[in-house]
Amino acid sequence: MTTPLGYRVRTSPSPLRISTAARDSHATVEVVVTNDGPEPAVREAVTVSLPSGTGPGSLTALPQAVSARVDDPAWTAEHRGGGVFALRPAVPGTPLPPGGRITLTLTGVVVDRVPGTVTVDIAEALPPGGPRRTTAAHAVRLAKAAPDALLEDFRPDSAGVANGETVTLTWKCREGPDFELFHDDQRMPVNGFISDGSGRWTSPPLTRATAFMLLASTTEDGAPVTYGLTTAVTVDIPDLEVGDLDANGTVRLFGQAQELPVTTQSEATTYFADTDGILTGYVKTVSSGNMAELSVLVTPPGLGRQKFAAQSWDVRGGTDNQEASLFVPVPKDSVIRVVSKGLDFTAALTWFPFGTGPLREHTP
Repeated sequence: MTTPLGYRVRTSPSPLRISTAARDSHATVEVVVTNDGPEPAVREAVTVSLPSGTGPGSLTALPQAVSARVDDPAWTAEHRGGGVFALRPAVPGTPLPPGGRITLTLTGVVVDRVPGTVTVDIAEALPPGGPRRTTAAHAVRLAKAAPDALLEDFRPDSAGVANGETVTLTWKCREGPDFELFHDDQRMPVNGFISDGSGRWTSPPLTRATAFMLLASTTEDGAPVTYGLTTAVTVDIPDLEVGDLDANGTVRLFGQAQELPVTTQSEATTYFADTDGILTGYVKTVSSGNMAELSVLVTPPGLGRQKFAAQSWDVRGGTDNQEASLFVPVPKDSVIRVVSKGLDFTAALTWFPFGTGPLREHTP
C-alpha cells in the first residue's frame, strides 16, 4: 500500500487580488507536502499545475514569470513549462519520512484580471520498479477577488502546532464593517482586536484540528454585504472525540512499553502518569518459607488512594514457590507508588501507556 501524502495550499495575499489595467497584482503560492502516515513515502515527483491563461478560471497569463524554490535540500523544484511545476528528490528514491514536510514556494505570480475561482491541481508520480503511474492527489480551489475586498490575508502564524499550544491569527481589513470570528462552537466579535486595518487574535490552547472563519458584515448601496475567509490549523497528537470508529489499517493502542525497576529494598518509588495506561507484573519468592509482596498504590486525581497487591509464598514449605501476578489500571494524572517487601524474590513491573510518554519519577 502506498503511504498517502497530505497537501495544503496557501497564498499571499489571501484571497488573491486580481490585476488591473493600472497595476499588476503579484502573488505567492505555497504548497506544503506532508507525510502524515506511519511509513516513509517514496515519490518520483509531485507536480503542481497552475491554470494559465485569462478568464475566471485562470490564475495567470504569465506562467513563465513564476519562480519555484523548495525549502528542503533533499528535494529540487523545476518548471516544466506552462503552469506546471515539479518537486523531485535530489537523489531518486529518497523517501519523505513519517512526519516529514517540504514546502514548494511559487513567487512572481501575476494574477489574471478577471475575478473568479481557479483550481490548482496536484499529482503524484510513483517511482519506477513497480506499477508506474501518475495519480491525481489533490485539487485546491482559490478565489480571485477585486482589489477593494473587505478582508484579506487571514492566516495563522503556524499551520500546525503541538497539542496544547496556541496560534495567532492575523488579517488585513477595511475599517468600518462588523467582524466576527467562528471556531469550534464559539462565535465572538473581534473589532476590538483590529488596529489601523490589521487584526490580530490569539487562540486558546488547541487540542485538535481547528477551522476558523472570519466574517465581515456591512452595508453597501443600501444592501447588506457579508464577506468571509477561512483557515485551519492541525494539531500534532490531537485529542479525539469519536463515536463508532472503523479502521482500515493498523491500529496501535499502546505506546512504548517501559520496564520499572523492582528491588528487594523496602524504599518506595513514586511515579506520575501523563496518560491512561496499565501496569502489569509479577512477584515470586526464590527461597522456601519466605513470602514476597509487590504493592502498587494508585491515587487518581480527585479520588482516594487505591491499593493493588500480590503475594508469593508456598504453604507447603517446599521449593516450588508460587508466582503471583499483578494487573493495575492507571488513569491519567495519577500518582503511583511502588513498594516491594521480602527477603529473596524476583519481580518485574511493566508500564503500557494508552498514549505517549513514560511514567515520570515523582517527588511527593
